[in-house]
Amino acid sequence: MRIHDQLKLSFSNLMRHKVRSILTSLGIIFGVGSVIAMLAISEGAKIQALAQIEAMGTDKIIVATRKPPASGKDVSDSSGNSLMERYGITVSDLEHIRKMDNVETVSVARNARKKILSGMKRLDLSLVGVSTDFLSFSRSEIVQGRWLSPIDGITNNCVIGSNVRRQLFSLGEKNIVGSTIMIERDIFRIVGIAENLYGTSIPGIGSPNDCIFITIMASDSIFGKKAYDTSSRNATVEDVDFDTFIIRVRDVSYIDYTSKRISSYMAKLHSETKDWTMLVPLDLLKQQEQTQNIFTIVMSSIAGISLLVGGIGIMNIMLANVYERRKEIGTRRALGAQKSDIIRQFLFETIFLTSIGGATGVALGVLIALLVTHYAAMPTAFSIWFIVLALLISAVIGVLFGTYPAWKAAQQNPIDVLRSE
Repeated sequence: MRIHDQLKLSFSNLMRHKVRSILTSLGIIFGVGSVIAMLAISEGAKIQALAQIEAMGTDKIIVATRKPPASGKDVSDSSGNSLMERYGITVSDLEHIRKMDNVETVSVARNARKKILSGMKRLDLSLVGVSTDFLSFSRSEIVQGRWLSPIDGITNNCVIGSNVRRQLFSLGEKNIVGSTIMIERDIFRIVGIAENLYGTSIPGIGSPNDCIFITIMASDSIFGKKAYDTSSRNATVEDVDFDTFIIRVRDVSYIDYTSKRISSYMAKLHSETKDWTMLVPLDLLKQQEQTQNIFTIVMSSIAGISLLVGGIGIMNIMLANVYERRKEIGTRRALGAQKSDIIRQFLFETIFLTSIGGATGVALGVLIALLVTHYAAMPTAFSIWFIVLALLISAVIGVLFGTYPAWKAAQQNPIDVLRSE
């Protein structure tokens, strides 16, 4: 019998038993569907995480102030109650790091929570004093108006993050550049709106989208370096020079050497207080890639086990199918069908089942991933190679787990089968 005729015969046999064919394919459908959905979700999470890390800049080193359990130098009143705590990265640290080899430039920031008033809205938000090159260092962009420049100096001009804009102003107010807000007791004019499209969180600052920015000179002049902390039993005044250094290196190939030098210097100068932390986005990127590779291996193992179980299920059902169709097999053999014809027929039926199940599973997996994106706001990403691989593996499972039932069918003795019927 020609291959074309055998394919038509195999397909028509499946169509005569639609319910059984569907039930036989369920293992492959759910196996492939769950694998595609999990891989799409993990790939989306990977792309988002890598984008956020890359957005910090692979040529950057970030040093940030960290409040120690028992903060640095204290000034106490007569009762022994702490009035002032001085800790964190300092002007001296800035000057020393700027002089290091391979350090191109350093952008600085100081963060403080302030009371913000706009119309009837009163919020507690992050006010960040920054050097004027901070915009490029934070990988943010201006969506309206302009960024701070040296001419702003100690003026009461500010740039607000995109989330702050939504918190303080209604959607109906299209252009808010030139509007004013009150920060503590001072009125500031908004000159621009900044947005970080990656949702990057910078140590010591947080997301630029949630901040109000003024120049570091204005921060020093208007608010000073000291901030009140009323979270403890005794109110304290915190004296912090800077919350964040974003250091850009000249040569990325030497960033490991530069980060070790900075770490060694900071560890020596801040050995008692341990009031600093350091982040190297390039190292995070490498760690994330390693973690993702491990996750992919785990997901692949789960996928393999799932498809193996589905394949075994199909083999068992096909063996039962062979037993039920003994009369059909015996009749075909008596009419001259060769063993190879019987093998091909049952093998084609299994491959049809697994291939259709694989295609249906891919569609189900894509649907699940899209629903997760829509309702859970989780990013997903599809790789054409995952889909092609899933379809190929489904067909291979049909060959592997369909061979034995097909061989078993071909071994039926037509005389014994017809006599038993």
